[in-house]
Parts: sequence; C-alpha cells; structure tokens
Amino acid sequence: MTIKVKGMITNDDDAPIYRDWFGMTVVSPADVIGALPADNSAVELEIASNGGEVTPATEIYTALKNYQGNVTAQIVANAYSAGTIIAMGADKVQMSPGAQMMIHNAASGADGNYHDMDQASQMLQSTNKAIANMYAAKSGKPVQTFLDLMDNATWMDADKAIELGLADELVDFTPVTNSFNTSLVPYQALNKIKNLIAKNKQLENNNNNGQLSEHEKLVQAKLAIFNKGEF
Repeated sequence: MTIKVKGMITNDDDAPIYRDWFGMTVVSPADVIGALPADNSAVELEIASNGGEVTPATEIYTALKNYQGNVTAQIVANAYSAGTIIAMGADKVQMSPGAQMMIHNAASGADGNYHDMDQASQMLQSTNKAIANMYAAKSGKPVQTFLDLMDNATWMDADKAIELGLADELVDFTPVTNSFNTSLVPYQALNKIKNLIAKNKQLENNNNNGQLSEHEKLVQAKLAIFNKGEF
C-alpha cells in the first residue's frame, strides 16, 4: 500500500475548498488516516510536500505512530516544514539522493494589543518545542539541537538529514535481478529421485506376490523419505 503525501498539508474542513475551488494538490488527516489498511499491513508514504499546517501534520504523525503495521516514508523530492513532521511518524525514512528537508520556526498571523502579541509569541514558542520534540524522538538527539536548527531555517540534503538522524537511508535504486535459487533441488538429486520412482513403478507392476527383496524394500523406503520431505 502506497499513500501519497503530495502538496500542501491542511485540515479536513479546508481541503475540499483548496481542491475544488483552487485546483490545488493538498493532503489532510482524513486522506492519510482513511487510507491506512485495516489489516495493519506494511505502508509506504510517498512524500513531496512544501509543508502547511502544523496541527493536521501532527494528527497524521500520531496516527502513523499508533499504526500497528510497518510504515516507510520515502521522500521522493522534498519534505519541508510540516512535511517533515509527517515523515517523523514513519518507522523508517528514506530519501532520494536529490531530495531535501527543511525545518524552521512555526509562524502565524496575529493582531490585537500587546497581550495578544505576547500570547501569540508563547503559542509559537510552544509549537516550536512540540515540533522539536518529534525530531528529537526520531533522532535521539537533544530537543535544543533542533530548536537551534529551526531558528535558522535549516535546509538539508539527504546526507545531512541522515547525519542528523531525521532520515535513515538513501533510496536504493539498484535494479532487482534474478539470482540462482539455492532452494531448488540439484539436477543430480532430481535424477536419482526419478530413477527411484521408475524402479518403484516396476516393482508395483511385477508385484512379486507381495514378497520384496531387501533391495526393493530399500527403494520404497527411500521414496517414502522423499515423499515426507525429509531430504
């Protein structure tokens, strides 16, 4: 199962407006959560997003963390801002060699008196801390490391993201080739089995009035072993 995380990340209520009225590519929590298989089978997220709203991204992150199956996030082009939050919900994060991540401080619009401005600042600082907590949980590095990186709007190629622990590995584009299957029965062994089967059929045809020689008994014993898969 592949779930595409493309375009802007927004809430469930606004997603239809962006799609239907503006023709934009967006993803909301319902798009991802509703696509998670009921049988908890493995899931791959295909991410190419400039980011969006923190709260819907966090909702998706939490749903992925709670999902019982294995989740792999593959960043095929970019995971910026809130897009990185969704990636952190996966068990494994892969990046295309040309892909990038970007993390930065949360932002919002605010108006009102100085009390309103103070509250807006507190909200943004709390949001920054919450985002940094998710990065720290993924990487095992201190929260402050990511608060500092966010404060400077840090851009990362795949190597840097792996170094920081936000990604696990590069996408492996090595072609899958057919290889010799060592589980196949060797040619000589197959011939021996065929010979045993032929001898057994001859014994059945001759019947010998139910009397078998020691050699004939050995032939049938060997065939019995093969039939039980004990070779």
